[in-house]
Amino acid sequence: MARKSKKERPESIDGPYSAIPWSVMDSVSFKGASDKAKALLFALMRQHNGANNGHYQLSKKWLYNQGWTCDESNRKACHELIARGLVVQTRWGGLNMGPNWFALTWYPITNYVGLDITANSYNRGAYSLCTLPPTLRRKPPVKKQSGLHDYRDSPGSSIVTARHSTGTTTELVKPILVTLTGTTTENNVITPLPPVKSGKRIVGVKGKSGIARPKPPNMNRASHDQHQANNNVTNNSK
Repeated sequence: MARKSKKERPESIDGPYSAIPWSVMDSVSFKGASDKAKALLFALMRQHNGANNGHYQLSKKWLYNQGWTCDESNRKACHELIARGLVVQTRWGGLNMGPNWFALTWYPITNYVGLDITANSYNRGAYSLCTLPPTLRRKPPVKKQSGLHDYRDSPGSSIVTARHSTGTTTELVKPILVTLTGTTTENNVITPLPPVKSGKRIVGVKGKSGIARPKPPNMNRASHDQHQANNNVTNNSK
């Protein structure tokens, strides 16, 4: 009896590819990871060939060729993947020792040659044990409100704008020109003008203030002369 041939799936793809189980994508570990950590995880899956789990490397040269040019972001994303159990480090490199090696925890390790871990110490499926909260996202920068202008350079006037709310709609009130009197300083502090003195200063008249003395009211010529003579005598006696 002839064996039945397997039907090809209509949406199959050609060429090699990397697979990720649904249990990983639906796990708390994967859903709570940051976007950079998830992107680095997919970049690490690109190295899988079916028999090299545990021998993946994230060297600076390889990451640069894949478009990962920020060393600080790459380091943080790698530490996050390890903390969430999606990736485990299998070899510790260094100077003259080569790069660090990593493994994806949903794959088994078939070749332990050159690794710093053994089959007993490898915890397959460590991602399912993650209880960490979602990684905090960076808050977007606050955008400045448009339509608000600064009129600090105006020397003698300022424009006041306001919004008038009527029910569910908001209407923009037309700018109002307010004229200010006085002088302005660099800090927009208005200094009032000093009052003008009403008395007239006459040069050459004796007196402490130097201001002309007003004539006494209802005084004839003779009385005025006598009053002036008395003042002169008083000044001479001083």
